[in-house]
Amino acid sequence: MQRLDGLMVRAVADLQGPPTSGERLATGGRVIILSVVLAAGAFLYWILPASGWGLIALISAGLAYALLLIATHEMVHGTLFGVPSFEFGLGCLLSWPMAWPFATYARLHRLHHRWNGLDARDPERTQALPQDALSASPVGRWLHHHPFAVRCLLLGGIGLILDTARKGWQLRSIDPRLKAAQRLDGVGVILFHGGMLALAISQGVVLRYLLFWIVFERVIGVVVQYRGLVEHHGLWEKAHEVAGSSLLSQRLRQLATSRDVASGPWLNAWMGGLPHHSAHHAFPAVPSTRLPEASARINALLRAHRWPLPSRLGSYGEAVTGLHSPKKYEGF
Repeated sequence: MQRLDGLMVRAVADLQGPPTSGERLATGGRVIILSVVLAAGAFLYWILPASGWGLIALISAGLAYALLLIATHEMVHGTLFGVPSFEFGLGCLLSWPMAWPFATYARLHRLHHRWNGLDARDPERTQALPQDALSASPVGRWLHHHPFAVRCLLLGGIGLILDTARKGWQLRSIDPRLKAAQRLDGVGVILFHGGMLALAISQGVVLRYLLFWIVFERVIGVVVQYRGLVEHHGLWEKAHEVAGSSLLSQRLRQLATSRDVASGPWLNAWMGGLPHHSAHHAFPAVPSTRLPEASARINALLRAHRWPLPSRLGSYGEAVTGLHSPKKYEGF
């Protein structure tokens, strides 16, 4: 296992490092395009009469916003532009209008990379473990059996926000910087929404303002929750099945407990490299534009050494059936 781990490190060594000027231009263009769609959709919602067209414009804006929030994942790692301090500030500015606690998420996401498939405290774990099932009520077991309906359709964006805030509070003893991160997020969200609500009240459009954010929360919640389920759900104990040992290296564990999705260059770009999630977990310093090549090299090595390949779906849509099936408690 150590030899295979070392070969993977050498195989992708040239892919790690900050993005090139061309890659920065491409990712910057992605952020700008999504921001323009977001702004245009929000503008049309406010200038059009309350109608179906205004709602369609708002849903389109919500989809663009969801992809922007997915881009903040790259900002956590500093791989979007290769300038971590700038990306942290940009992530906060993009996230606070949706009440998303980006600074808290940035701290928790580091723990996720350390604990995925290893420590039950993993803040992004979506899968109930066997011990959870033993102590769960019948309603709790039903909820665990239907992750798509519960997380994507019921909990949505507000569920993500509250869960991130709760876990940030619970894990402050593990990462002392979480306390400052939560303070920063709280001030940022309150200042933004306090100002916007005051403006809505002064203009007499409070109900329309609330509808605006409710639609955003529902659209973004489905996209971001679904993304998280696709990437890891059902794979928590896969590492033990692959190796039959707790001595599996961290990189091989991440490959076993992360799921890839077949994608072309465009989908990979819009999703910030997340379709190649196993390669990202094994080598988080690789920018999103290089992850397809990293995946290809890693999989070639795994095949050569007759090691199981990471789980892979043919499309994002393919996951719906598995996530909705009550028969597959451990995953799909």
